[in-house]
Amino acid sequence: MFAIAPRFVAYAQPVTVCRRRPVVIALACLFAGGQVVQAAPLHAHSDMAELFPDASRLVPAMPTLALDTYRDPRVTAPLALRPSMQLQSAVQDGSASSAVVKKKEKASHPAFLTADKMGGQTDEVSHAEGHVELRTVDGLLFADKLDYYPLEDEVRATGNVRLLQEGAEVSGPYLQLKMTDQVGYFEEARYKISRMMENSNNDQNVSPMLAAPLPELPLRMSTGYGQAKRINFEGENQFRLKGGTYSTCAPDEQTRQDWYAKSSDIKLDYDRNEGVSRNATVYFKDVPILYAPYLSFSLNNQRKSGVLAPTFSSSTRTGLDLSIPYYWNIAPNYDATLTPRIMSKRGLQMGAEVRYMDHYANSEARVEYLANDNQYGGNRYAYELKHQQNLGGGFSAYLDWNGVSDDNYFTDLSSRVVQTSQRQLTRHFQLDYSRDWVSASLRTLRYQTLNPSDEKNYHLEHPYFLEPQLTLNVHPMAWKGLEFQAQGQYTDFTHPTLEEGKRTVFYPQVSLPFIRPGYYITPKFGLHMSRYQLDQRAANMPESLSRNLPIFSLDMGMTFERETTLLGNRWTQTLEPRLYYLNIPYRDQSRYPVFDSGLADFNFGQIFSENRFSGYDRINNARQLTAALTTRLIDPETGGERARAMVGQRYYFRDLKVGLQGETLYHDKYSDFLVALSGQVAPHTYVDTAAEYNFKHATTERATLAARYQPDYGKVISIAYRYNRGVNWSTRMQNVESMEQIDIAGQWRLSNRWYAVGRYNYAFDSSRLVEGIAGLEYNAGCWVARAVVQRLETTAGDPNTSMFFQLELNDFGQIGSNPIQMLRRSVPGYSKINELPTLSSGGLLSDD
Repeated sequence: MFAIAPRFVAYAQPVTVCRRRPVVIALACLFAGGQVVQAAPLHAHSDMAELFPDASRLVPAMPTLALDTYRDPRVTAPLALRPSMQLQSAVQDGSASSAVVKKKEKASHPAFLTADKMGGQTDEVSHAEGHVELRTVDGLLFADKLDYYPLEDEVRATGNVRLLQEGAEVSGPYLQLKMTDQVGYFEEARYKISRMMENSNNDQNVSPMLAAPLPELPLRMSTGYGQAKRINFEGENQFRLKGGTYSTCAPDEQTRQDWYAKSSDIKLDYDRNEGVSRNATVYFKDVPILYAPYLSFSLNNQRKSGVLAPTFSSSTRTGLDLSIPYYWNIAPNYDATLTPRIMSKRGLQMGAEVRYMDHYANSEARVEYLANDNQYGGNRYAYELKHQQNLGGGFSAYLDWNGVSDDNYFTDLSSRVVQTSQRQLTRHFQLDYSRDWVSASLRTLRYQTLNPSDEKNYHLEHPYFLEPQLTLNVHPMAWKGLEFQAQGQYTDFTHPTLEEGKRTVFYPQVSLPFIRPGYYITPKFGLHMSRYQLDQRAANMPESLSRNLPIFSLDMGMTFERETTLLGNRWTQTLEPRLYYLNIPYRDQSRYPVFDSGLADFNFGQIFSENRFSGYDRINNARQLTAALTTRLIDPETGGERARAMVGQRYYFRDLKVGLQGETLYHDKYSDFLVALSGQVAPHTYVDTAAEYNFKHATTERATLAARYQPDYGKVISIAYRYNRGVNWSTRMQNVESMEQIDIAGQWRLSNRWYAVGRYNYAFDSSRLVEGIAGLEYNAGCWVARAVVQRLETTAGDPNTSMFFQLELNDFGQIGSNPIQMLRRSVPGYSKINELPTLSSGGLLSDD
């Protein structure tokens, strides 16, 4: 074994031949000198023998230790591995200086060479022949024969050449490569290039109810396979294929692949994670399905500039529906998407979306325009602008401005439940200030109210506009245990037809909390003051009104804990009783307008509030006590809450006298009884249920039951039942709609490759299907096929049926209509099946 100081091999004699195998050469790169030193035999040092127990074994990694005994003593830099690029995010700095540093770093490490025999000429050429193995800091090179030219830093390898380097494996009969610059070429080569990327299923792994989410999926491997007549190396992580193919399908024994892209020229840039192909034809099962003179695709499944996969669907309202979006990656923090959409029944719609984000601002703008709708008979448009801005100094601004051309826009042109049921479009601007113990906001709020022509049974009135509203909150530091706070608000209410007015509210409060281990007591006193200046009042109605109401409350609670065992597991169980007393005198408020007040929802959050109305136009009278009991199961090791049960009821010592128009107050001594249970009740099973029960009339006023079973990604079933009688005995409000619905959704594996997905949302009160989804997915490993049908009921019109057919070529592109976003909205816990772990990694997908 020899250790040679120049780059690869330089010999004192013109030619030296060694027939001993293995012969190990330790080469200290980029150090001049040319002095030859004798090294000890391999067997004399057990440390080196441990590093190379079998020199013929393929080990695509460098040793982490090399003794000074085997280096020229003039070499002072320690031998160390550069961190693998596969285990960290891609370096985005493409400057020339960083490239020079990387080259120097790479060249400063030695290389190791083994062969049956070697020889050469100093500073000219070195030869290695027979089972050649060359190990560098970032890779391995195998060949039958290798020639190295030190002055050019160039390797020429022939015969069964195989290069393994930072996730890339390339093989062929001939290689010529400049080692440091990574410039050269392979002839008649096959390649396999792997990179790690994020799993998008983690973004959807939201904790259901109170339980912990599924374990986060690790980074997944994405591998590109192919062959080419010639592969040019154009620098580190830069490959150009001449007359080649690209696919994420591994070839079988006959080198056949389910799909591949064939092109005269393919550029793979793994620094920018981008692939560019010219004169490309995409084949699926050896059948050409797409041709493009220029094709750009992402190598890490991230969006990039270029034409995105077109989406195709069919519905009863739009007919055949084709969208071809173009994505423009303007900069890392802002982009744009242009989407022409062709509908056979409607015409051509143009859409645009622009997004911007930095440390101080976040903006989204969308616009759609349809010229001369064939069925509507006119131009139609929609727009949406959202912007958040940090102005500094405690100031921030927010804008949310929306609008459409007509009342039927969403019901005719949208396939989303959220949009088809949208009736109030906000036009909202707000300026906020927050610093220390003071916060304030100034906002204006208007609405565009939609009343679709199909909605004949329910006409929605325009709400009041706020033009403007100024709010002030003050919460100074506590003084001798006393806590002070004050709320103030001024609002100018405007309306096109109803009476208008200005309202001023000021509500100072003081409390004295006693907080001790195991219990707390908080008495609080406040004075609620309101002033109204009104316009357009009826005859004999005052234009100026004022109201002063003292408010006293006493909040008390205790917490008991014990260790318990349930279903074989140890838990910490709590018992938390709570009492809340409230006293507010009665004031006649029948002459006061109702600008923004309504009856608040009766639930566990509301029964501990001061007012049963939302807004400030009505303040209820009260002499009442609320009692509630909560118990929790807490994991003693993590402190996480696993389950919670609650019961509560309100007791009245004085009849309710303040109400809204149309409300008949029911005088009773206690409210409806509330009960709730949520959390994990069985392995992988989560529930969230609540009910409101009236003991006097023995009726269930409202009930909600939701359950979700999710043992793993790609296996989830959820069911929800919602019921509302519509007439509450406590209020006798007749304008509350009754409702009874069931909602079942899920995704389940039928076999190793087939998955079913669906949703059934049915309204018993109106005997109609709100939304129905049925679909099948097939995962072939490197491609996925999806077929999904959606039937969507609009606000009250005819149902809209859409069909989605998609072929997704993994980490390359999609062909057809994309149902992913729709499925993630409608099916809680939905997972992309082509990003699930394989059985080899302890996951789901089998190759059987």
